[in-house]
Parts: sequence; structure tokens; C-alpha cells
Amino acid sequence: MGENKKQLVYLALIFLTVLDVLLMAYVLVHPSYLALRYNVFAFDLIVCVLLWIEFIYSYLHASNKKEYLKHNSISILGMLPIDFIFFRALRLIKLIQLIKLFALARETEGKISKFLKQTYLDKIIVAMIIFVFSITVLINIVDSNVNDILTALWYTIVSMTSTGYGDVIPATNLGKLIGMFAMVGGILIFASITAVISSLYMSRISKDNQDELKSKIDELNSEIEKLNKKIDDL
Repeated sequence: MGENKKQLVYLALIFLTVLDVLLMAYVLVHPSYLALRYNVFAFDLIVCVLLWIEFIYSYLHASNKKEYLKHNSISILGMLPIDFIFFRALRLIKLIQLIKLFALARETEGKISKFLKQTYLDKIIVAMIIFVFSITVLINIVDSNVNDILTALWYTIVSMTSTGYGDVIPATNLGKLIGMFAMVGGILIFASITAVISSLYMSRISKDNQDELKSKIDELNSEIEKLNKKIDDL
């Protein structure tokens, strides 16, 4: 498959996956619309089939099939058409992988690959998605004060960002323990993202300084050559 065709395929899959995630989120908020839920689940099934086709094609053309399965094992769960919020959340991981593949298909100098290897930003985002929805599902299951999945997600985000509005308070000790995990995990995740952003700025500043130093060295070499030429003339 040509590079242009790959880009178009990935772009189409990205669009369909984003639309699918938005529709699934909408029916999660409005579960009473049965006819809409049926249509959304049918669309979701079609998207899952397309994702599986892309996955099988990429697997068959992978140079190292074992490594390919290793790096895509989590996203396999996100391609299953199962009505469970944790599997739906893993669809976001597949979306990130598609965006990564689309970006890699467009690059010519390997800058994106180098950036991802240096920062592990894609892995940090994947870890954040898994962590957020794991905490969301757990707090919704174990705590009686959290009555629905959206409230659980709200509590998780508020806890991770250390905002602490206090509108949702866990009633059980296990719920409080999960809340503490959310706080600590949020600090670690956002600290990692901050470190990535800081490293980008520092590397950029370092590159600018190196370019400036190289320019000055070139100027000095040019002056030395001129002086040597004058000495030779004398």
C-alpha cells in the first residue's frame, strides 16, 4: 500500500473512531433513546470490523509479528464491540495508535519516531487513559455515594487534578482508598507530562545555543583563514 493511500486509510479510521467514541458517549448520557442506541451500536460494530481489518493487515505485513502483538495487545480489547465502559475507553488507545500511524506515514525524516522514543508521550497518554477509566469503574462499583459512571468519572478527574470540589465524597473506606490512588496517580501522570514539555523546551534552547555557538565558531574560522592568507601574502 502506497504512503498516500496509508494516510487516507488512517485518516478515515481516525474520523470514524472519533465519531464512534462521541456517539457512544452520547448514548451513555442519554440511555433512554433505545432506537438511537441500536443505531449507534450497529455503527460501532461496523467501526470495530474496520479496525480489525486494519489490525490484521498490519499484523500480516509486520516485520516482527511477536513485537507487533506485544505493542498492540491492549488495543485489541478496545476493538471488541462489547457494551462495557472499560472496553469503550480502550477504544481511545486505538485512536491514539491510529493518530501515531497517520503521523508516521506523513513524516520523511523520522522526527516523530525520534520524539516518541525520547519522551514516551504516547505511552504516558495510554497509561493515563487506562488509569482514569480503571479508577472510574472501581469507584462506581464499590462506593454507594457514586450512583452512575459519569459521576464516577467526574470524581476521578477531580481527584487526579487535586481540585477537590467536595461535591462527591466516597462513603466507604475502600472508596476513599481508591480516591487516594487517584490523587497519587494523577500527580505522577501530570508530573510526567510536565517533564516531557520541559524537556522539549530545554532541548530547543540547547539546539538554539548549539546553532549560535556553531555560527560563532564558523565566523572565527573564517577570520583565522583571512589572517593566515594575509600572513602568507606578507
